[in-house]
Amino acid sequence: MKVALIDVPDRMIRMLPGFAVVLLDEAVKHEFDPRCDMWTVTAPSGRATTARVIVASYPVRGPNTFLFERNNYRYIKRCLRMMGRQDARRIEARPEARISYRRKPDPHNYIFTPYESDVDETHRGPAVLTVDGKQIDVQVHLMGHVQPIDGSYRWYGRIMADLDVTSAHKSGRNDVTVRLPGGLDREGRLTELDPWGNIRITGSGRPPFRYP
Repeated sequence: MKVALIDVPDRMIRMLPGFAVVLLDEAVKHEFDPRCDMWTVTAPSGRATTARVIVASYPVRGPNTFLFERNNYRYIKRCLRMMGRQDARRIEARPEARISYRRKPDPHNYIFTPYESDVDETHRGPAVLTVDGKQIDVQVHLMGHVQPIDGSYRWYGRIMADLDVTSAHKSGRNDVTVRLPGGLDREGRLTELDPWGNIRITGSGRPPFRYP
């Protein structure tokens, strides 16, 4: 998960181990894309960066944003980890919530939007991931659903933490194939590393698991 820190003390980087953090002195523009729940932050130089979450020293309107105040970095870190546990791409405080940074965050005070919904199929267990001809034994949790607009099938999920897979993702080798026991290779793409070292994978068309 990528986090943009804007006008926030450098020490905040150390408080977010496992997250992809970008530090900005200031920003002149923030744009949120609800189609993918990502922010585009533009610096005064005109350089833009995308991030899942914004942490800023001033209020930024929209989901996936946190106001940095004195000594609330632990609260923010716990909220980000809640997003990971919920497999969420969006977090929003409920309008009626009474939030205190002096306490641990209560998940009931927040609305979480998962990466996908309306799941039709799911598979947990072993799989073989092939990256640049190299086969890697992994554990996966895969699921999918039919797109209502065109009837195509979209599948996605998580590959459990594996050093070889993480290395491939960080080096940009994200086009892979996945094969479940007794199944066929299906093309997918590595997309995002979470704080626990797991990597999201997406694909379209016939999935690796059984599908009518």
